[in-house]
Amino acid sequence: MLLEKELVAINENPPSLHEILVENCPTLILLPKLESLINKEEPTLEDILTTCSHDESLLTKLTRRSGFVGNEEQFARDILFKKGLGFLKSLAIRTMNQEIFELPLGLNGMSTHLIKRRSVILARFLKRFVGDLDREPDDLYLAGLLYNYSYVTYEHMLKVGSFSNQDFDEVRGDCIEMTCSSLHEINVEPYVVGMIEDSVSDLYETRNPFEHALLRIANEVLERAEQSNSTLGRGKSMNRNLLDATGYTEREILNLLKELSKNYKGTTTVPWQP
Repeated sequence: MLLEKELVAINENPPSLHEILVENCPTLILLPKLESLINKEEPTLEDILTTCSHDESLLTKLTRRSGFVGNEEQFARDILFKKGLGFLKSLAIRTMNQEIFELPLGLNGMSTHLIKRRSVILARFLKRFVGDLDREPDDLYLAGLLYNYSYVTYEHMLKVGSFSNQDFDEVRGDCIEMTCSSLHEINVEPYVVGMIEDSVSDLYETRNPFEHALLRIANEVLERAEQSNSTLGRGKSMNRNLLDATGYTEREILNLLKELSKNYKGTTTVPWQP
């Protein structure tokens, strides 16, 4: 229920989610551009500088976050000739985690810390199953990371007046559609967008039931622990149909979630090694 804040009235011309993401999440915009650059046969220094030019502070932010000592052009040269574009992509993903989960309203007992923590754990969780799947590890990470992003969309759209004082459950479908449309416009990998699109579909109507079963189990376990402020796994057992779809036992999944939760420390500076 929306009890925590006095919310704005419907805005007849609110900014789109895409406009909000472009303004506030430059590394999310960067990721698909980096993917194209990685696939280029012979990328140049100019390519790297141009790819990061949509936000004037982006390259500075990435340079500082990496721990690299030097200016932005020196950093770009080191990426091109030493570290590689894969390192820059990993750095961008870690930096993005600090940008995309800001909740402008903090409703429903949710906070920026909670949504980010759960999302990062889900990302690391799904990525652990790369051996079971014919998927790129980064795509699995992003699918887990953005699995609950429709809630972030909800708070942004509520703040700018796209919705009235409606509960999230009433507009969840609209939020999923807005999220997917914006990510598609940014050119996020179709697999990642499809995972969000299917997040409320019946399991065997999704395109990737194995991944959805894993994420639904993990999301429920993490959410239950958040709401009750209790140990992971307390309360009711995992959904048997979802477990059967994964082929893993409740103990195996719970042990992995406990490990990832214990080791969660947010996103830190990436140590730079010349």
